[in-house]
Amino acid sequence: MKLNIHASSSYELSADTFTLLMVEPALVGPAHRVREENLVTTPTPFSELWTDTFGNPQRRLLAPAGPFRYDFKATIETEPNREIPDDAAEHPPKDIPADAMVYTLPSRYCQSDLLSRVALDEFGGLPPGGRRVKAIAAWLYQHVEYRYGTTDSMTSAYDTVTQRAGVCRDFAHLTIAFCRALGIPARYVSGYCLGLDPPDFHGYAQAYLGGAWYNVDSTFQGVRRALVPIAVGRDAADVAMTTFFGAGTFREQTVEVREAGGGASGG
Repeated sequence: MKLNIHASSSYELSADTFTLLMVEPALVGPAHRVREENLVTTPTPFSELWTDTFGNPQRRLLAPAGPFRYDFKATIETEPNREIPDDAAEHPPKDIPADAMVYTLPSRYCQSDLLSRVALDEFGGLPPGGRRVKAIAAWLYQHVEYRYGTTDSMTSAYDTVTQRAGVCRDFAHLTIAFCRALGIPARYVSGYCLGLDPPDFHGYAQAYLGGAWYNVDSTFQGVRRALVPIAVGRDAADVAMTTFFGAGTFREQTVEVREAGGGASGG
């Protein structure tokens, strides 16, 4: 399918500020291809597109003091999101490739070491593989309430399992922590989502099974129609849309994902 994507945000900066911007998906991914894209920002004296340590496109720029805004538009062809096969196999530790091994370890927001007992109690008795990962997603959907205003940028997976409420970022962190506690590589993804309500950037998880990464979205019962990754990392700290090396005040944001020839939705 073909998606039209539009994302924009505005900020107020107190001084010239070095900034990392991550809203541009890779031109070619495992399931998508960017056909057209255009990024417009407030005029800057310096702007370069780099690749970060996880292989994500990362825009490095010097944002001038005062109002700063970016506006990103893209047309992207993507395969429909696929369900995890029940028989997708978990890998013994010795068979996990080096680039996936880092995603078996605890990270700032995904304290799998602190949640191993909960994970084993809830999911340790299930047959390993795709069916178990889908059981983790179903458990979160049933036991954690999707609710704005209950968490913030400091909320971790350990907090979420205690509070039983959060937003997509929190659902993804807890999904990742449970998977890692069971020895399943899992990583955080920031991306664009077709059919997301309310409109926003989306955060979800990916689990490594049977030699491939599968999307796991615990905020949704079923399979999202389309997910386009922007960036992947250990948790949300690695994939922030904007990172200011200085003080910045958020003003407004819009995100739209439309199926070409169809209606609008947030993403």
